[in-house]
Amino acid sequence: MDKIDYLSQINLFNELSMKELKIIDSISTMHPIQKGTIILSPNKPSETLFLLKKGNIRLYKMDQNGNELTVDLLGGGNIFGETNSLTLTNDEIYAKAMNEVYICTINKKQFTSLLEKKPKLGVKFIEILSTKLKEMYETGQEIALDNVKDRIIALLIKLSSKFGQEDDEWKTINVKITHQDIATMIGSTRETVSILMGELKKEGIVKKQFTYLKINIKKIKE
Repeated sequence: MDKIDYLSQINLFNELSMKELKIIDSISTMHPIQKGTIILSPNKPSETLFLLKKGNIRLYKMDQNGNELTVDLLGGGNIFGETNSLTLTNDEIYAKAMNEVYICTINKKQFTSLLEKKPKLGVKFIEILSTKLKEMYETGQEIALDNVKDRIIALLIKLSSKFGQEDDEWKTINVKITHQDIATMIGSTRETVSILMGELKKEGIVKKQFTYLKINIKKIKE
């Protein structure tokens, strides 16, 4: 798959014509990134828009004790980064490659100029920002739930919708996620999550295949 094919799968650009995609191609730079590489951090801020073409990115913050708090997981087709007023993350965020990833970068000046020339891109960008805000609101609502098990289930459903692959009544979450990741995303502890994940496995709601989690959508709905 060439660069333009990848660009067409980025959610910001998926409605553009081939001519418009070639313009994006001419102003963006493609980078292969190795697993474990920190792409963005408070120590090296960058007024750049990152276009995630392939692979997975973990966004996280550090607490006062130096613990990593997972904020979000991103898959191919997503965008992240900073362009001042056009913000998809914040200056406290780290972005780390969970596996080998391919990204394209566009700097602030080029992206702002692009939005001025292509108003429909601006509308699409606002839609993406609105979706991000909605996800943040929903996450806040879910964290407010008293039942931690319900929070885990809500998160797994969300992850399955973002990274899921259906296999009969089971859905595989095609991104590696640890109990610690789950804990930090729902406002709990790793120990509590491990206990409750064990219960969900016994109930036939969750199982592990190789290094990936599978959830039983049918049983969740019962």
